[in-house]
Amino acid sequence: MEKKKILVLLSGGMDSATLLWLAKKEFNEVYAISFDYGQRHKVELKYAKELAKIAGVKEHFIVQVPFYRSLKGSALIDESVEVPREEYPENEPPITTVPMRNLTFLSIAAAFADNLEIDHIGIGVHALDTPYPDCRPEFITAAEAAINAGSTYVAKTKNRIHIFAPFLGKTKREIALLGKELGVPYEKTYSCYEGTEPPCGECPTCRQREEALRGIL
Repeated sequence: MEKKKILVLLSGGMDSATLLWLAKKEFNEVYAISFDYGQRHKVELKYAKELAKIAGVKEHFIVQVPFYRSLKGSALIDESVEVPREEYPENEPPITTVPMRNLTFLSIAAAFADNLEIDHIGIGVHALDTPYPDCRPEFITAAEAAINAGSTYVAKTKNRIHIFAPFLGKTKREIALLGKELGVPYEKTYSCYEGTEPPCGECPTCRQREEALRGIL
């Protein structure tokens, strides 16, 4: 039987770390990919490298995505925009939205998967991410269809490339509890949009992390 292989999108945060540890359990061969896209919180890459090392992935790719530095209006890539302190708005994408980020990341990951004949790409999107359009189930379904339509690996082997998104519909607390079972070293993860060390503790992602990990760390 052919080995199942996966390439995990690894940011260095708690969700992608949990996904990486789950992938270690469910797949025979695990790769990781992280992105330097001019994010304010670039320090997360230091944590991603450490997590990949601890997990013992087959290879960890770090990819430069420089064009995002040309885009304005997102608090994550535009230094003139302040990171919000309030909760995300309910009916519109938050100011921390990076345009087409997951589409860009998945397409780059798909190129690696295509080249290395990896049949799964893992992404840690979850229920709390739904204000972001590219974190919704319909986006994941559409992205998987596009990847398979354009893949030379798929055309050659008649296999499929699957997007592994096991946290769709799960809360961050549920992800944290799963991670506790899997032995995820959450003290080695980083979640802060300000990019400070120690984390600011006030931005939405800091607050969500604290709530999810309460009683676990």
